[in-house]
Amino acid sequence: MAFLKRGESPSKKRRLYLLEIEMPSGMQCVKIGVASGNNSLERMMQVNRDIFMKFRYTAKIGIKRDREVDADVVFKYETMLHRFFRDHQYIPPRKFDGSTELFAVPLEDAVQAFEAVLEGYEPDFTYVLPEVDPADELPEYLQ
Repeated sequence: MAFLKRGESPSKKRRLYLLEIEMPSGMQCVKIGVASGNNSLERMMQVNRDIFMKFRYTAKIGIKRDREVDADVVFKYETMLHRFFRDHQYIPPRKFDGSTELFAVPLEDAVQAFEAVLEGYEPDFTYVLPEVDPADELPEYLQ
């Protein structure tokens, strides 16, 4: 147990995290959430355990961002990001712990939005997927 000096209040911090998850179907998505522990590793393990229990599959999960944020604003930041990506929410065929916080967006865009919110920017629109030329998705030998 840590001791505090008289007059000090305990640290009120939470972890805002961004996970990249490959679902059993192969679908790549990101999960944006809040962990109350010292880091997001425990939360990642909880999510992976629940995915395994529901799908009998060990998901590939990576922690892409994990930041300590004041408890009084962490849920505001999480809500901002969820609203920003709401049109691209991914709903898996079976619910699991944290499945309501999944979004089918490119990781780079999620990281950029995550960092922008932490820097104090508040989006005033919802995310729009970048247009992709179908020819860009073909293997080189077919182009």
